[in-house]
Parts: sequence; structure tokens; C-alpha cells
Amino acid sequence: MSSMSVPEAANHLGVSRQRVLQMIADGVLPAQRIGRSWAIADVDVDVARHYRPSSRPLSRAMSAHLLRLAAGSRPRIDDQELWRLRQYLLRLADAASAPDGNPADVLRSLLRRRADRLASSVAPSDIPEIVSDERLVVSGVSDPRSGMYSSHVAEGYVDGDVAQAFLASHFIVPAPSSPRANVVIHVSSPLPPVSPLLIAADLADYRGDREDNQAREVLVTWFGSSEFPSPKLLDGRSS
Repeated sequence: MSSMSVPEAANHLGVSRQRVLQMIADGVLPAQRIGRSWAIADVDVDVARHYRPSSRPLSRAMSAHLLRLAAGSRPRIDDQELWRLRQYLLRLADAASAPDGNPADVLRSLLRRRADRLASSVAPSDIPEIVSDERLVVSGVSDPRSGMYSSHVAEGYVDGDVAQAFLASHFIVPAPSSPRANVVIHVSSPLPPVSPLLIAADLADYRGDREDNQAREVLVTWFGSSEFPSPKLLDGRSS
């Protein structure tokens, strides 16, 4: 698959070189570091042409707090910050319920700093061993709740402290994002608890209509279930 350099992507998008670098840093534009340069897949540059930020991204720490809250645990933050996180969940609920809403857009912007996303391709016969590795916390399409489960794809989260060893042990070499990638590793410290919100965010990262629609379905089901955080937890009256 062909790729572009940062200057080529900037010219293609009609933006500055610095803007492209910022998009890479924000996780908006997937890229692979090769020496001192970046390689950006043509398909990702084309997707970025239509990108419009829908929300200011949360920091890595606040993303972790939101994911902890989504999993039913009260994060150790003050009531004002908890109120902010509650507003984000309500915004997602509104986007999921609106006829023309697209909560995947909100997820892509809001939680894009939650982890570093690495995509790669391995032999299909290697997938079962990767999925069964206890260092991998399965999520995204590898979680049956995604509605897109496939035994031919491995997706999940690995703690940053063991990420390099994990990749090396399975001969996983991250490459510019590709539709053919069958391994997607999210590197994060600490590891986030897997919840429907995290699964939906993982699906949204694929930036495909099918995945966006499924992310919405996951959220709609979650908002109407007992898994969704209770009002007391959201209001900070529970610990």
C-alpha cells in the first residue's frame, strides 16, 4: 500500500506541515515513524480530508477517568470534574438517539488520546495465539459485544510497560494503517476497563460506515441497560 510523507500529506490536504504533525500527535491521522520521518497511508489522508473535530479531546488522564466511570467505578476526581464527565456521556446519548446523530464522530474526537493505536498484519494462523496472550485485554472487534466479532482479527489493549515485549514475542511490526490489518493493539498505561463505551470507541477508530453504525448500536444498547452508570454514581454520591 502506498503512503505519503508529511509534506505530501500537507499539500494533499491543503494545510501546513505543522498542522499535519499536530493531527498525527492528536491521533486524527494514523502514521508510522520510519527513522526521522513519518509514513502516512494514502487512504488515511483521504479520510482526513473530511475530518471535522466535534469535541475537544480529553487528556489521557481524563479519558481514563471517563472509561473508569463508564465501567461503573467512581474515579478519584472532584465533583466538578465528575459533572463534566457526566455531560460527555449525556452528549453521547443525545448523539446516539438523534435520527441524524453520529456518536462515532464524538468518540473519535473525545477519546482519541486514550491510547496509542498500532495496526499490523500477521499470518491468520497467528491470531489465536495473540488473542489468548494474557497480556492482551481484548476489546473492539475481538469482543463479542461489538457485534462485529471475527476470529480472523485480534484487537485489544496492552499495558505500555510490556508493549514492546508483547509485540516482539508475536513478531508484530506496526505499519501505516491499512484496511488489511488483522491486528490492532491499543497501548495504554494503566489499562482501561473494557466497557461498551470503550468497545464503541474502538469501532469508531476504523472510520467506516459499518463500524460507525455498529458503534452507535453498542451505545444505544448500553444506555438502555443496567450496565450504564447509575444516577447516584454520575452525581458523585457514591464511591
